[in-house]
Amino acid sequence: MQLPPLAVMATWPTPNYVDPPTRGHGVLIVNVVCISLAFLVVMLRLYTRLRITCSAGVDDVLIVIGLAFAIAMIAITSLASENWGWNRHIWDVPETWLSTLQKLNIVFQIMFSWSSSITKISLLWFCRRLLGAGKGNFRQFNWAFIGSMIFVGLSCLMFTFISIFQCSPVKAYWDVSPTYPYKCLNGGSIVFSASVINIFTDFLVTALPMPLIWSLKLPARQRLAVISIFGLGIIVNVAGSVRTVYVWKSMVVGYDTTWLGWPVLIAASVEINLGLICSSAPALRPLIATFLPRLLNSTRNLTYSYNQRSRSQKLFSSTGRSRHSHMPATQNSRKGDYESDRFEIMRTVEMETWTESRLEHHDAIGHTYDIGTQNRASSPESIGMKNGGVVFSSAASEKSSSSLTRDEAYYGRR
Repeated sequence: MQLPPLAVMATWPTPNYVDPPTRGHGVLIVNVVCISLAFLVVMLRLYTRLRITCSAGVDDVLIVIGLAFAIAMIAITSLASENWGWNRHIWDVPETWLSTLQKLNIVFQIMFSWSSSITKISLLWFCRRLLGAGKGNFRQFNWAFIGSMIFVGLSCLMFTFISIFQCSPVKAYWDVSPTYPYKCLNGGSIVFSASVINIFTDFLVTALPMPLIWSLKLPARQRLAVISIFGLGIIVNVAGSVRTVYVWKSMVVGYDTTWLGWPVLIAASVEINLGLICSSAPALRPLIATFLPRLLNSTRNLTYSYNQRSRSQKLFSSTGRSRHSHMPATQNSRKGDYESDRFEIMRTVEMETWTESRLEHHDAIGHTYDIGTQNRASSPESIGMKNGGVVFSSAASEKSSSSLTRDEAYYGRR
């Protein structure tokens, strides 16, 4: 165990092991509140994916693993603060506690790293599923997501390896006064460097989906809405920055590691649990739409209207020659990719469940087929949608007929 210089220890006051000043029970309270909220949000996410959208995937498995590591971290920091003196000054911690405190410290660092890294990988995987990054013109984004996941995973593995083997032999990290030869790296520099890398990966995971979302063929309002959802990760970046500041104060420039490092435990709990909550927030939109449909009625109506129009256009175009049939194959393919991505975005972000989507498409198909079959005798050359109506252009006349709504077209022919 690395002890402060003797000159520094000589300036410490007389130890008080009976009734020392403490930081209180703040770590335990924050831990219980934060992990309860994170656990609730993750469970709601699993319910949404398994029961409402029936679209559970690898990202859901990863978020559960990240939650498990977070629970382990919460248990360790609560024990260290409540039972082993991490809320006291270092000179008020009994020497017999220091070995256990060091063991809890290294396990806390590893659990934090694994929970944070797996949560980030889960969010990146969710982005690939949500935005269809591996399709069409989004292949470069797909490789960016994969590269980011590899970088986050390797950073976690490297920090874990260095943390465990920073002392040779390993037990020298927690032995207070080793009587055998040993050599240790600077533990404070290791943790601070890992914290800086963690801030960078937090920012990377938050910012990486933004250019992809903005490049989609969606209205600006919808793109900004999606960006704001993923932008919740900025809160995690702030918590990580605060934790890094206290790591610097307690482990790099200070020697009262328990007293100055106490805020690190709170900041770590807030950062990890906010990461779990923010990573699960986009997946909860269908759940909100299911139980609060009136609150989101206008948004869902927009989605329904889009689904009707897009499917109707495809069916009308198949009844005869139209201007869409003259588009090059590559342009049609590109348009199909964009519309597929748009539907996926609207299904998830605009709070439309998969089941409701299929039912609405079924209704739209039946209604459109009635119109198309009743007007087949007129052999329209071009049929399209404009302002919610149907425009018929006859090949035998230079003048186009009037614009009719679906209901007017139906009842007018009866």
